[in-house]
Parts: sequence; structure tokens; C-alpha cells
Amino acid sequence: MKRIIIHWSAGGHTVSALDRQHYHYIVDDDGDVHAGIHPPEANRGPLVSGRYAAHTLNCNTGSIGVAFAAMAGAVERPFSAGRYPITPAQVDAMAALCAELCRQYNIPVSRKTVLTHAEVQPTLGITQRGKWDVTWLPGMSGPGAPVAVGDMLRARVLAELAPVPQVPTAPDEGTTLEDLVADVAALKARVAALEAPKEA
Repeated sequence: MKRIIIHWSAGGHTVSALDRQHYHYIVDDDGDVHAGIHPPEANRGPLVSGRYAAHTLNCNTGSIGVAFAAMAGAVERPFSAGRYPITPAQVDAMAALCAELCRQYNIPVSRKTVLTHAEVQPTLGITQRGKWDVTWLPGMSGPGAPVAVGDMLRARVLAELAPVPQVPTAPDEGTTLEDLVADVAALKARVAALEAPKEA
């Protein structure tokens, strides 16, 4: 698999049969991830009609399609997220899902490999049918530029991929109290020697 394309379903917060047909994974409003009926490998190619997830016009081969179950009734101008906006829990879960897929399929995070459907035309040069897609996330007052919104999602995915610092579970056994006391005594002696009046 070469890339991950992030969509919103333009449906409600529950995952529908149509969502499962068109996307490999769908994230509901609580952040739960639901598998579609086709595994990502079904999109490796050659594609067989009805046997792969058709999520992006002329860009399904090698592409994993993931979607927020959200945005039914949303209006681009004047902006309204409608009754089913993307939730913060969905964004968290989507970032974690994309990070896991990047690990599993060895997909690097870049503008050409982890992107929203709204970025496909400007970034990959593949003409789409003008479907309004992921250009808004929770906390935004209105839609943003596709690549800017994609950058926000990519930053979240990269944060998920960052190594977790290891916290020691046992105390450091390198320095004993006796060593520390001896070091402090030696330091005090050096300071005292520096401060001692010098004989003329």
C-alpha cells in the first residue's frame, strides 16, 4: 500500500453499510474504529469492480481509504458543521489509526502519502469531482485550505509515531550515597583551597 486518504463520510455519526463498502476503516463519533467490508489489500490492484473500497476517483489503487463518520448536513458557505460534526475523539482516533497503518504498511508520512481527499487534486494532480471533503476540524471557525488542514492531521499522525520516552522502573544504581558524600567533601576542600588567603 502506498498511501492513506482521509475522508469524511458526509453521513451521521454511526457507520452505515455504504460507509463499510467504500472505506477500509471508519471512525465513529466516540472514536471507535470500524472495519469496512474490504481489507486494504483489496486495493493493491488490479482492481476488480465490487471487490475493493472505491473511495477516491482514479486513486484507489494502492490507497487505504479511512473516514470520519460525520458531516451530514454540513454547509461549506456560510459554514455550518451541521448536526454531525467531526468530534475531538474522532480526530484522536484517526491520528492513532493512520499511525498504525503507516507502521503496518511502511508508509512514510508526507503530503503525498498521508492526505485528505480534499488534497488529492491539488497535491497529486488527480482531478476529482469537486466533492467537499476534509477541510474543517474541531476548533476551527470555518473551513481551511486543504493542505493546511492536511498538515494539521499529519502533525497528529507524526506525534502518534514519535517514540515514547522510557521511564526507569528501578533507581539508578550508579552512584552510592558514600560516593556522593566523598565527592561533596572533595569539592568543599577545593573551594576552601581557592578561598584561602594566599601568602605573599
